[in-house]
Amino acid sequence: MISLNTKTLEDPPPSPTPVNVMGVSVVPFETYDQALRSIEETIAAKEKSFWVAINPIKVYNAWHQPELRDLLRQTDVGICDGVGVSVASRILHGRGMKRITGCDLFFKLLSRAAQKQWGVYLLGASPESNAAARQGLEKMYPDLKIVGWQDGYFQDSEKVVEQINASKADLVFVAMGSPKQEEWIARHRHAINASFCMGVGGSFDIASGNIRRAPRLFRMTGTEFLFRLAMEPRKRLSNQKVLMNFLLRVIGRKISGVGASV
Repeated sequence: MISLNTKTLEDPPPSPTPVNVMGVSVVPFETYDQALRSIEETIAAKEKSFWVAINPIKVYNAWHQPELRDLLRQTDVGICDGVGVSVASRILHGRGMKRITGCDLFFKLLSRAAQKQWGVYLLGASPESNAAARQGLEKMYPDLKIVGWQDGYFQDSEKVVEQINASKADLVFVAMGSPKQEEWIARHRHAINASFCMGVGGSFDIASGNIRRAPRLFRMTGTEFLFRLAMEPRKRLSNQKVLMNFLLRVIGRKISGVGASV
């Protein structure tokens, strides 16, 4: 008798097991499609998920700020936003990670949202940037359902949550800068009905055309930080010092054999 296997080649692989990178949980998605499938499953099941982009600076700051470390532990999925996180994973665990950047995931998820007719709510940035982002995104994705928006200059968060819920949004993107955007989501996540929430930093400014992204070559090689350093040397120099301290601590942790946690 031939045994029938109910699992088919079309069945998507399960989401990867999170990896501990110096005390911060990161999910090593192999592709953007795998990440998008995970989000799609969350929406289909009418569950809730809070995603956060993890880069070396965020991990470094979490070492020195217990409240940030606790905040990151409240999130459901951390993605490998920076090449330094992938390098740290390789040093600590013998395997790197594919980069799933918050900015690229934002745009790819909006494309999927247009196809699936998911409702999108845009929260944050200045009134001008928020409006320009909406116009830019509507041009990029003509079928996109932007069901609500609010700039970042508001006083009554409860009213904003009510607006989000009234819009019946499936996806909420918050552009307030990190960690302020993650703090806002964590504080109100239980009251927000939308399935998916994520902080997206300066992505609204990119959507509006106010900020130029690094050229494709830099994005493909994970060296956007070099482009940003060349464009804004004074502003970015302190970040490079943090990156160096991050890697030195990772190497020290590996040599000491203590493990990957903080």
